[in-house]
Amino acid sequence: MASLIIALLALSQASLEAVIVVNETNPEYRDNLNDYDAYYSYDDKKKSSANIDNVAFLTTGGGNSGLITTYNDGKNVANSDNPNTVSSTSLTLAQAGALSYNDGSGTRDGVAFYISSNQKGEGFYGVDRLEIYTSATATVDSLADINPGPDDENIAYKFDSERTDKHNGTGQLQLFYGSGNSNWDVQLIVPLDKFTLINNDYQQTYVQFVVEYTDTAAPDSWQYDANNTTLIPEPSSSLLVSLGAILGLLRRRR
Repeated sequence: MASLIIALLALSQASLEAVIVVNETNPEYRDNLNDYDAYYSYDDKKKSSANIDNVAFLTTGGGNSGLITTYNDGKNVANSDNPNTVSSTSLTLAQAGALSYNDGSGTRDGVAFYISSNQKGEGFYGVDRLEIYTSATATVDSLADINPGPDDENIAYKFDSERTDKHNGTGQLQLFYGSGNSNWDVQLIVPLDKFTLINNDYQQTYVQFVVEYTDTAAPDSWQYDANNTTLIPEPSSSLLVSLGAILGLLRRRR
């Protein structure tokens, strides 16, 4: 009898996890499953803030209804193997910047991404797959190039629909979108310590962003805030400054 109750509880939990929703009723979701740590939030007042200078690094879709998988390849044009990518640019961790936020247990530094969605019908941007990687290359030629190894050592965050409901694979991350395309709809923050630095340098660490969803309307864009400048100076930049100071002292002595 006890085993039956446990099985029923597990099944009910699986059904509850089948769909993750972030909207006006459920304005935040903290995802720490399998040590993939992330924070999703929606706030209609904050998204209109003039303090956010959003820059798109990946624009997708455009009304070609159907499931698409795309990524920012850094080439400033549509991906050659995916015509549903409108544009994509390279993105360094230094560009993305960092901000302080409360993860429920305290304040920590995180990298923020913003979705400006323009779907229609259900009122949400239904994500089936979302992965964020770091690498040493500004551009990639294919999806396989983003994570060529057998392990996920360079992954900062991962969500996929099978994770939320392994029984029937109906899981989905549903991110609410409002009217218009001038503002972001949902904010995603990934802890800064989840990103693997390349050569211990934020400027040399490139971010590759993979997303899979069903497109139903106008293009959607993933963005970063150009006003985020709280990252510490990159080691290479600090070294140049130090060398400059040393050279300046030597010249004065001469």
